[in-house]
Amino acid sequence: MLYSRYYITHIISKISNIQRLINNGPPPIIKHLILFPLVLGIFVSNGWAQGPNNRGSAYLEELQPGKARICFQNQLKNSPEDVAVLVGLGDTYLALNKVDSAKIVFQKAIALDAKNPFAWVGLGKVALINNDHGRKNDYFDRARRADKTNPEIYCAIAEGCINMTRQDTVTALIFLNQGLEINPKYARLHILTGNLEFIKKNYGNAVNAYDRAIFFDPKSTVAYRNLGFIHTNSRSYREALNALNKSIEINPDQILVYKYLGDLYYATGRYPEAEKAYQTYMSKAEVTLDDQERLAIVLFFNKKFDEAATLLEHVLAINGDESVLLRIRGYIAYETGDFQKGLAYMNKFFQLHNPQKIIASDYIYYARLLQKTDNEMLAIDNLKKALKLNPNRAEIYDELAKLTSKNKMHLEAVFYYKKLIDFGADKLVSNFLIGKEFYFEGERLRSRIDSLNELQKTNKIKFTDSTAESKTMKKFYSRADSAFTIVTQLNPEYAGGYMWKGRILSTIDPDAETTDAKDAYQNALAILLKSEPAKNSKSIIECYRYLGSYYFLSYERFFKTDKKRAAEMRSKTIEYFTKITELDPVDTQAKEVLLKMKQP
Repeated sequence: MLYSRYYITHIISKISNIQRLINNGPPPIIKHLILFPLVLGIFVSNGWAQGPNNRGSAYLEELQPGKARICFQNQLKNSPEDVAVLVGLGDTYLALNKVDSAKIVFQKAIALDAKNPFAWVGLGKVALINNDHGRKNDYFDRARRADKTNPEIYCAIAEGCINMTRQDTVTALIFLNQGLEINPKYARLHILTGNLEFIKKNYGNAVNAYDRAIFFDPKSTVAYRNLGFIHTNSRSYREALNALNKSIEINPDQILVYKYLGDLYYATGRYPEAEKAYQTYMSKAEVTLDDQERLAIVLFFNKKFDEAATLLEHVLAINGDESVLLRIRGYIAYETGDFQKGLAYMNKFFQLHNPQKIIASDYIYYARLLQKTDNEMLAIDNLKKALKLNPNRAEIYDELAKLTSKNKMHLEAVFYYKKLIDFGADKLVSNFLIGKEFYFEGERLRSRIDSLNELQKTNKIKFTDSTAESKTMKKFYSRADSAFTIVTQLNPEYAGGYMWKGRILSTIDPDAETTDAKDAYQNALAILLKSEPAKNSKSIIECYRYLGSYYFLSYERFFKTDKKRAAEMRSKTIEYFTKITELDPVDTQAKEVLLKMKQP
């Protein structure tokens, strides 16, 4: 009499690392998806596994212990002394971690048939879980002696040693080798060998074992399924997809294979297909909280935020202190614009989560929520924390550059914009922004110097030499000019670079003693007049105003020493301020200058 196999009591851990999910493009499988649920094959040629309890065994194979228990219990109502059903129920209790109940059922099976090898295997598994090595060895040996030539007995023992919460890989290997000596072509022995090699992290050997199983049984859905899983785990995605599709082709009514397929699609960033596969799995499976968490995360990455939020709210209602769920819920709240609630989720997350396991994305989303709730300085602090954890994410530098600029932290903004260039940001745009930051830092110092000078004039503070600060101010203006020079070199037809150079140089040289600012404004003006002057009237007026002012200052310098040159400068001044009034007839300053210049 052959016993098919039992459900694995493998406890899948909660999600503990989402950084690999969010940060690095198509993400690898998250931790609780890559724990290998060693779902083994079922190969029977006769015996009770082909009887009415086969559905229960199939449920166990697909990690559906609740359905299996109902199935076996219903069968026992009609056949209370069916040993095969009792053994199946005992294995189901082991899968549900009901060890005492399993022991009682196995003992009842032994009482009905003392020679049933699978009942003895069941008691051996109970002894293994209870760390009773003496009885474990005795029960397994009784099972072997009951049917020495049946390879399925060796499979059942090895499987039990591999899959219990307390493993015994040494005993598993002994019985696998014994089974292979008896029947080296028995496919399930090779599948179990693959599972054992996986536990030992001998992944190449595991693949070889699954390939051997397929050679001996080309219709083995489980061998293909496990092969697909291990290829996914090793990021051999094409081979994984081929193996999983082959498993589905052989038996499309499976359950677990769709979870594996969802894991594969998720790992390659194919979120719509991942969602479809998970939905197929969940429509067939006993849906656990782990399953719901997994689907919610896929929905999040598939940008179905409302659906993900609804699912997570259900899970949180049952397990409200699961920090990882609070993390994802906080992320979703940001994406859906529920910023205050998102902030509450993230605050609770930081209270509950292990500080050593906080990831960069936690700080990033927290910073974004803080920005939306008017706490930008704290947002900057959290983005800097994210940067320490992951200095290779360009988006962090981008957000820090914008935030520090907005909060007048100009030199920090310059640093972040320069880092963005290292990450491949547009050099023209970046240097334009760098130039503005240096300019505004110079303006900040100029305003400070002006304030100090005013206070000194009124004797409100002691005289302070501002020479050093003046030099620093000019240094920042000079750096701003250098950045805008790069802009003009990268795009000589962009007027904005010349406009900013003109503003900076006119600030450095307020008396127009050099032609630097004039040259910059003239270059800008030439470009502006060539391209849609009507749309550029404001910038054109700025150019005219500076050029008019430049010639007015020159007029004043030459007025007493060179009447001819002064007359030329006067004419130029009138020309440019007249152009301003043509574009803006109500410009008060232009009118005043013209009135003064036209007086005899």
